[in-house]
Amino acid sequence: MTTQAVLLLAGLFLAHFLGDFTPLATPRMLAAKANAQPIWLIAAHAGVHTALVTLVILLVVLPAGSTVLLAAAIQFATHFLLDAGRAKLGQIDPILNDPGRNRFWHLLGLDQLAHAFVLVGIAALVL
Repeated sequence: MTTQAVLLLAGLFLAHFLGDFTPLATPRMLAAKANAQPIWLIAAHAGVHTALVTLVILLVVLPAGSTVLLAAAIQFATHFLLDAGRAKLGQIDPILNDPGRNRFWHLLGLDQLAHAFVLVGIAALVL
């Protein structure tokens, strides 16, 4: 694996952390993700992730513009769909929103794994 690939993956994972686990994920965005509404706040959250991922790609790789746009579109669509889908599951089964229950942590782990797989795919696309 090249140094550039390591830097890109590290940057993408850092971007994901910043987008989900810092004040960039506002309390209103987190509430929207938990309640599956309003949907525009889930989209705004996906937009934050898209901006961070795009910035990392531009700083580390600087690929062709069309590749950057494709990576950004993939990031936005998948992040939005994963978060909205998880929110809908929480509406169907409220236990999935209870951090005191194992199923909450199982779903969170699967959610984060899915996001990581998307980032690995994006790295493969832009390198």
